[in-house]
Amino acid sequence: MSLLTMGPGPAPVDVGTPTTCSGLQNALARRQIARATTKSSGVVMRKTAKPVIIPVLSGLRNLACLAGWIWVLMFGFHAASSAQLLRPVDIIVPFGTGGGADELARFCAPLLEQENRAPVTVTNVPGSTGNVGMARLLSAPSDGTTLAVLTGDTYASLAYYNAPWNTKDVTPLAILTRQSSALFVAASSPFQSWQDFEAKARKSPRALRVAISGYGSPDYISLEQLSIKGIHLTPLPLDNPEERYQALLDGAADALYEQPGDVRSFTEAAKMRPLLMFGASREPEFKDVPASAEVGMGSGLPQFRAVVVKAGTDPQIVKALAEAFARIAAMPEFKNFLARQYAAPSSFVAAESALAFMQSQIDVMKKVVAGMPLHAQFPISDSHQDEPAPPSF
Repeated sequence: MSLLTMGPGPAPVDVGTPTTCSGLQNALARRQIARATTKSSGVVMRKTAKPVIIPVLSGLRNLACLAGWIWVLMFGFHAASSAQLLRPVDIIVPFGTGGGADELARFCAPLLEQENRAPVTVTNVPGSTGNVGMARLLSAPSDGTTLAVLTGDTYASLAYYNAPWNTKDVTPLAILTRQSSALFVAASSPFQSWQDFEAKARKSPRALRVAISGYGSPDYISLEQLSIKGIHLTPLPLDNPEERYQALLDGAADALYEQPGDVRSFTEAAKMRPLLMFGASREPEFKDVPASAEVGMGSGLPQFRAVVVKAGTDPQIVKALAEAFARIAAMPEFKNFLARQYAAPSSFVAAESALAFMQSQIDVMKKVVAGMPLHAQFPISDSHQDEPAPPSF
């Protein structure tokens, strides 16, 4: 304790025992008192200690209060936004296990769990080219606890006249992957090149079967585009990716339409090989495989995978989730994931630009569908007749 005294006179002022001031406030008070004193014969003379310390304490209280408000303005809204994440989240994958959408969801789930500080689960809900899973999302509460991986396969359904939902029903949180697609055959296939495959398809229309994700998908649209070029193939729709891959390996399908990253384990094990890449130019990782545009088959439709939430979700919750996915997309682990998937390094599209990106994709899809035969503009799946049709939202 330090007492400033001077013989008889007013009571000493104790500046060492904190009252409502912090240690920093006390230090500042001492400085103010020191400036208000004079020295005489080596003895510290107090002039107006009391009148000085009271304004100092009052000013410091105001300063502390101001600092508190600054903290709230800087961090308070972030804390409130982050608090929206402190609830369990379920990510719906509208396809079976083993495919690209499933891999993406299961890769992101533990990272989102770290951001969320609450459990994150993944639920596979296959059927009707992903529309059964979308129906599950759109029947859930709009509270941000249910998300869905929306792929180009399902999104393409909006290009048709009988689409079961529309873009107003969902709010995108991020576009996470963008990839090219390819036509694969089994390693034991007699077709050694695209030219071999094309020759057989022209000679025997509808004889070759191609495993696809479902009617109305970019897979289906691409086959219809080939049909316009005189290459008539028979689609074999299988929602479950593992079933599609096995169908090719077992010989039930002659070819498979898929994104290279989704079947990387099969190509690296020499069980599958690509014959044609759908795109304007060759892919760096597949320099020996021709691009569809260079053989006169158009550019195809690129695949993308987004994460969406039901429309009507609280904007603060949407903001918190979108920011969480933006942080995930910036992680080195995510960049490595993109490389393994043969996805574009610039795949990520933030929430504020995601809807415009999706609209540009649907515009392209609608243009392609409009040029298809009339029967192809109303695709009806006959492979899921035992499943309930997705409701109209």
